Amino acid sequence: MATRPAASWFLVLLSLISVQFGSAGETIRAEPGENAILPCEAPEKKPVIIVEWRRCDLEGNDHVALYQDEQFDNEGQNPAYKNRVDLQDREIKNGDVSLVLKNVTTNDTGTYECRVDGIKNKRRKRSHLKNEPICIINLVVSAPGNEEGQPENGGTNTGLIVGLSVLAVLALFAVSGFLLYKKLRRSSQEQKQPPAAEAELQAMNVENHPEPEM
Repeated sequence: MATRPAASWFLVLLSLISVQFGSAGETIRAEPGENAILPCEAPEKKPVIIVEWRRCDLEGNDHVALYQDEQFDNEGQNPAYKNRVDLQDREIKNGDVSLVLKNVTTNDTGTYECRVDGIKNKRRKRSHLKNEPICIINLVVSAPGNEEGQPENGGTNTGLIVGLSVLAVLALFAVSGFLLYKKLRRSSQEQKQPPAAEAELQAMNVENHPEPEM
């Protein structure tokens, strides 16, 4: 059947979309003025020496918090988060590296990533951890009645951007799948056309378009 390849292809695409966008991370909601807790736990509760939180949707300085040597290293920290961050458990018991963001505003709405390392950094100078994030948290700060969490001062509404991106990707795949289906169906119909019908069609073409006399 011509529809099977198209259907299988489309299902594969939907699976890839689910994997890509289904792991976007947990969403945490808070109201302005509250302390928001961004939950995160190290895998298998392994020992953690360095904890780094970044806000990946920021342009420029995305450094939110760096905790190492049992203290916060504020070098290079984004000024918007100065004196506003803490760990829920500074002893990092059971791998708990949850971040406490104090006195949040709608400008804090965004996507936060946490990375950890169990090896002590001998260099005191701050540097980004290169490993993959262990947690991705989408923080939405909104006043009561404003569930979308519209940021102040023209800030980025991450949820809206992600939603529109997903819709655009789905629309693109849907159009591509439809075009591929039509192509496969046309090809299948041409292959199944009986020889007699082809000969008859050729004869009709000759009758309708006779060759000019010499």
